[in-house]
Amino acid sequence: MERRLAWVLGLLVIGACGGGDDSSGPPPPPPPPPAPRVAIGSPATVTIAPAAQGAEPASAAVSIDFSVTAPGNYQCTAHGVGGGEVRDAELALLMGTNELARDSDSGEGYDAMITRQLDPGAYTLRVWEWRGRDASITVTCVPAPAAPANPSALLLGTPVTVEVPAGEGPAGQVELALSIPAESNYQCDATSSLDAQMALLQNGAVLVEDSDSGEGVNSRIVRVLAPGAYVVRVWEWQHRAAQITVTCAPAAPVQMAADGALLPLGTALTVPVPAAEPPRGHVHLNLVITAGGTYTCDATSSNDAQMAIVQAGNVLAEDSDSGEGTNARITRELAPGAYQIRVWEWLHRETQITVTCRPGS
Repeated sequence: MERRLAWVLGLLVIGACGGGDDSSGPPPPPPPPPAPRVAIGSPATVTIAPAAQGAEPASAAVSIDFSVTAPGNYQCTAHGVGGGEVRDAELALLMGTNELARDSDSGEGYDAMITRQLDPGAYTLRVWEWRGRDASITVTCVPAPAAPANPSALLLGTPVTVEVPAGEGPAGQVELALSIPAESNYQCDATSSLDAQMALLQNGAVLVEDSDSGEGVNSRIVRVLAPGAYVVRVWEWQHRAAQITVTCAPAAPVQMAADGALLPLGTALTVPVPAAEPPRGHVHLNLVITAGGTYTCDATSSNDAQMAIVQAGNVLAEDSDSGEGTNARITRELAPGAYQIRVWEWLHRETQITVTCRPGS
């Protein structure tokens, strides 16, 4: 009995002393909190700390897990607030370490928006504040709105208004088929309350692209087109949803001039340039200066216009691309006297070149 009592007392003493466990280290730290997640149709809000002084704003970015279970076109937006005011949310979409898209202001106001076709898989959304300020940013991902039903064809002389969805690349573009019945000079305009962009394609290749050649920030393409099938592609510069009105029609008749014609100051004359090496590929217009001063001459073409100012057979100035795009421009002090404006095409192709000279720079 005494031996059993001693044995029980020994067990109690061992238990009181830790049961023989000689571990004296601190308990393991708790597991880190799971990364925030955003599900389709369920917003997720994260808090962004201010970026360290001198650091890039994106260094304070917070990552959000995002999974796609079915292929489709998805739209993710990021809206930021802080201190009672709207913040400028930035948004990037990644798959693994590969950044697929990044946006700043394609949504409403300062909201970021990414619209993209996605396959099933695991993605990451990174958000931060454009100026590196603290912010509370809410991210929402939903199936992208269905593309509006737009007309597919554009008839000469008939304006067509299309609804361009928000998005980068093909998701934010609208294409219209255009049939040209006869070779002529045509003008296509794309106008919008936002910033319309336009390209003209044939057989999948971009022939010409324009941003702001129309009024304001509207786009305009003027080009000689051969008979055939073309595509007019339009989109919005900042990839925002927009209404864009497109019109293509024969361009207004131009005042054609022959080689050796007189070029009045301030009057645009268009000359046909043959396909030939110089000098046969050169065309000249005569220019008379009655008052010395600074003058600017422009030579524009749908191809690549070249220009020189010549006096008594001597080239005073020559230019290739000082104008818009590949157009030529020369600004020079000219004394009273007789000059010639010589124009040709850089690759010696057949083209039409419009020449204008005016006082001033």
